[in-house]
Order: sequence, then C-alpha cells, then structure tokens
Amino acid sequence: MSQDEQKPLDLTEIGQKLVGHSKSTEFTATRGLVIELFPFIFEASERMSARAISRFLAEEQRIKLSQVTITRALGDPKKSWLSYFENIEPAAITIAKWFKPASFKFLFFSKSDFDTRMNFEKEGMIGGVVARGTVALFRPDRAAASKLLREKWFGIGMGTRLKAKPYLEEHLMNLEDKF
Repeated sequence: MSQDEQKPLDLTEIGQKLVGHSKSTEFTATRGLVIELFPFIFEASERMSARAISRFLAEEQRIKLSQVTITRALGDPKKSWLSYFENIEPAAITIAKWFKPASFKFLFFSKSDFDTRMNFEKEGMIGGVVARGTVALFRPDRAAASKLLREKWFGIGMGTRLKAKPYLEEHLMNLEDKF
C-alpha cells in the first residue's frame, strides 16, 4: 500500500494521543516563568546571549526556558516589562496612594530609600515600631503591598529598574491620572 492509499489521518485521534503523551511526560510549561524572570533576564542579556541564559537556567537551576522564548521576551521589552509590572501593579497603586503627592516616583528610589520611608525610620526607633505596628494592624493591605514590592520590585537592581522606566512611564502616567 503506497502512502497515498493509506487511510486519511484522524486528527482527533492524533490530538488525543498528544494530550495523553503530555500527561505522561515531565511538566515543562514555562509561560509565566519568562515574565517572572524577565528583569533578571533583561539585565543578564547585557553580558550573555539568550542561548547562554537558557543553558545557565537549565544546567544550574534546572529551569527549562528555551532560547527562543528568551529571545522573544527580549525582542519586545515594553510588552515584557508591562507583563511583569501587572503582577505588582496593585501593590504599587496601594503604596503610590499613600505617598504624598500620590505618584509612582518611589518605584525608582533606591531600596534603602524605600525601606527608610516604609519603615518609618525618621520617626525614631520607638515611633517607627509603633508606626509599623499601626500600619500592620489597621492597613494590612499597605503592609502586604510594601512586602511584595520589596521582594518583586526592589529585589531588582537599581540600574535595571531605571532601564525599565521608559517602558513603564506611559502606563504609570495613565495610572496616576486615575487617582
């Protein structure tokens, strides 16, 4: 029987086999991973190729992130930065409303300046403890937002955050207009 005489392909059957195979193999979906790692990939890309970044993640961290995925994220940095920022935007809005005047300028403070403002260090040791306790008790949303930003935003180097600023500026201005 020649290839032309074989029965037509049943795409549904092929699709079901593919899904069955996907359930029996190692989970490799990394759709959100490239966004979570984007600031660090962005910074590392100044000295490393996408292939080298992919290899490092696979060999050193056991994270499968393809060179193509990394290249795609780096190819559209505005989209990638905005996607990353979506995860921290509610926290940034919460803190921005607290700052007077309300703005997102704090996002580009140094980590120590942010910590000083959020830890009420200017209030003195006892006053700072009381102020932090009050915020934690009466405004747990603000305390949680501060913690999230410390980890997800201020964990990124200052130079990289400043490089993200042009990509985020228009979005941040639109958010400020809504206050």
